Amino acid sequence: MLETSIDSGRMINLREHFKLSAVYTFFAAFPALLQLIVYPAIEGEARLGAADFGYLAITEAIISVVFLICTFGMGTSIARFYYDHREKASGYGYLVSSILTGIIGRGMLLLGVALLMAPQIGQLFSQPELQDFGRYGPSLVIAGLNRSVISTLLVLYRNEKRVKAFVIVSFFSGIFRSGFQLAGVFLYDLSFIGYVYGTALGGAVMAIALAVYTYTSCGIHYKRPLLKALHRFALPLFLTEFIYWGLLFGDRFFLLNNPEELGIYDNAMKFAIGVQMIIQGLTAASQPEVYRYMKEGIKKREDEIRTVLSLFIAEAAGIISLAILPVMLFISTFYETELTLSAGLVGIIFARFLLRAQYQVFSWPLLFRKKTGVFFLINSLVLVINLSINWFLTPRIGYYGAVTAFIAAFVIQIVLLRAVQHRKAPVKYNTMKVFWFPLSIIMVAALLEAVKVLLSLNPYLTAVALVLYIWGGLAIIYRNEIQWVLSRII
Repeated sequence: MLETSIDSGRMINLREHFKLSAVYTFFAAFPALLQLIVYPAIEGEARLGAADFGYLAITEAIISVVFLICTFGMGTSIARFYYDHREKASGYGYLVSSILTGIIGRGMLLLGVALLMAPQIGQLFSQPELQDFGRYGPSLVIAGLNRSVISTLLVLYRNEKRVKAFVIVSFFSGIFRSGFQLAGVFLYDLSFIGYVYGTALGGAVMAIALAVYTYTSCGIHYKRPLLKALHRFALPLFLTEFIYWGLLFGDRFFLLNNPEELGIYDNAMKFAIGVQMIIQGLTAASQPEVYRYMKEGIKKREDEIRTVLSLFIAEAAGIISLAILPVMLFISTFYETELTLSAGLVGIIFARFLLRAQYQVFSWPLLFRKKTGVFFLINSLVLVINLSINWFLTPRIGYYGAVTAFIAAFVIQIVLLRAVQHRKAPVKYNTMKVFWFPLSIIMVAALLEAVKVLLSLNPYLTAVALVLYIWGGLAIIYRNEIQWVLSRII
């Protein structure tokens, strides 16, 4: 199997693969990397504290749900339907313009709801700081709409292999957002509300520019027959992504009764979102390759598909392992308040995002064959499990209940998704590399976290042990591939 994988690698342009992986990974993560400057700058004894970061966690949850509704699964749809319409200029223009028009239309509807129902929405919160929804709610909608426009068009650029466009948009999106966030906090309001205003205004600069450019290139269209097919494909994906929102952000609401603890947990999660964006960058390099090989024939290109999937998991695991200790040191060094405690959560929280890389591996064959209905069924069950564990554990053991719920639910998700993918869209891959080894990392991370808490160990000790386990596993399982790649590089 290893020899076959290596032989197939010779048919893949590895130099281009690694180059694109590096470029897409860095610039997909660039906006999150800039937050490393923003967060410590706005945190401190005389600035924002753990409770303020807790309120930011709730605003981010709202921005994310607005993003999901505006996007309505169009990021994945444009990635798949691009291959059906790219040969004809008019079809391509109708596709891109119609998707953008739908996103903006849904955003405007949500903005109207936020303006009209602000008092009622504010009363859903018990914290006085969050009850004045009319003051900050419309900005959350604008921020979510901005994110939807930018991310959907970035997906298009990566599929077109327009690397320069991807780089420019990612770079300036990060610059404008971070710059306006700092201005909002220090020049307008030294609270989470100033941060929210800055997020909305900074994102709007790039979103408006992209909308104008896209409509100028493709015209303004809203083709109902085309959108009908897109919506039929995207509806299960939207419901699945909505469920994933519940899996990723539902724990914030269980922790809201203790804003300080929520702030500590969410601070570690903010850095973990950077890891997720890095995985999205790897996805940007790998997913188009996988789809192209599948378009040419899964049987014909199964060796190449297997190689790309294995490399994707190895790159994700390697980057996660390299990020853990530097982020812990960064938090310990540059934060002043109770948020320094979030350094101890970095290992377990970062490791669990490897499950998102596995999710991509097992979902790509199903998405290519347009088998989107299965995602809703699987993830509905997973959401019920996650919320049930959160309801039972989080009020009792705090953020460790949230961590337990996430890991348990997502492991079940991966097991079920792999079984369905094997039956409905079979693709041969190396099971040890894409299934068992990543799951073993999650289990080792959970075991080390339990030992750390029970024995009151220094978190750096268990973090080093986790990193060494990942490196050792990669060195053993990928030894032939590593030797072959190094022989081509050196």
